[in-house]
Amino acid sequence: MMKNGKIRVLIVEDTMVVQRFLKTLVLSDERFKLVGIAENGKQACEMIEKLAPDVVSMDIMMPVMDGVEATRTIMQEYPVPIVIVSSFYESSEVDMAIKVLEAGAVMILPRPHGPGHPKHLRSALKYLNSLQLMSEVKVVRRIKIETAKTQQVIKKTILLPNEDSARPNYQALAIGASAGGPEGLTAILSGLPANFPLPVFIVQHIDSHFAEGFAVWLNTSSRIPVTIAINGEKILPGHAYLPSKDHHLTVNSNGTISLTRELSERSLRPSVDVLFRSIGQVFGKNSIAVLLSGMGKDGTVELKNLFDLGAFTIAQDEMSCLVYGMPGEAVRIGAVCKIIPSKEIASEIINLLQ
Repeated sequence: MMKNGKIRVLIVEDTMVVQRFLKTLVLSDERFKLVGIAENGKQACEMIEKLAPDVVSMDIMMPVMDGVEATRTIMQEYPVPIVIVSSFYESSEVDMAIKVLEAGAVMILPRPHGPGHPKHLRSALKYLNSLQLMSEVKVVRRIKIETAKTQQVIKKTILLPNEDSARPNYQALAIGASAGGPEGLTAILSGLPANFPLPVFIVQHIDSHFAEGFAVWLNTSSRIPVTIAINGEKILPGHAYLPSKDHHLTVNSNGTISLTRELSERSLRPSVDVLFRSIGQVFGKNSIAVLLSGMGKDGTVELKNLFDLGAFTIAQDEMSCLVYGMPGEAVRIGAVCKIIPSKEIASEIINLLQ
């Protein structure tokens, strides 16, 4: 918990110059109290238990223990929101940054520019605001559970107005995710067969600098191709589409994709709500929609609208979520047909199609 009204920050960074830079930023803002600086992941793990920070600013490439292993250890033993701060200049570092998301970090963002750079003030403010926002996230301890989790089924009688209602002919799968979503996405994509008959549309909240690297990373575990969508391209079955950076992803009734820079929704672009609304307008009850781990409420309103249309809607269960914000809100408003662990979602979808 925050003490004296200030957010307690732990900086994990092995480079002295960057340490001083981030320290100066944190100390310059009255919202924060700097409780410590760790020079590597191992030291960070040791300091977290003693210092009880509200949020951790974590580097990736460090000696002794890197950011991936440190994040995995912290989220299993002393869960706390971890913000990955990366230079992202090397493709290998982008890959590692996304692996840290899978390990349990709530956000990755580029390292702020130094004084004298034209974007210094903007990037510094983004860094500090991100620390504040992520410090408020209630993260769930990451524990590897091999036994099957109990499924909770919500009856959906609203979708059966009469005995003659036709069984949906599913034509699209849409997935929305935010903090903690990458793990669920890889679980779903790795579980879908190479001959999966539906197009898959994905909105994952991620810093735009990492959008392309994220698509590349997803392809390493997916059996269907995952690509950054191109405006106007024809939708193909068995292909997964991500929006290009800072664009909404929508579908058209003529079987093509649209990428737009319309106004953000809930300060988000891309927005899960925008995707789900589009899916509802084009595919209606013939769609499957999934809401994975994430903070906030993005996707929940339009998931409820899909539910009301007759679509099959799924929320990731609380136990397998890093952050039970988006799926939890969807459950609260009665927007889902099933609440199941992320590892079981692909099987559920395959069973629906059979």
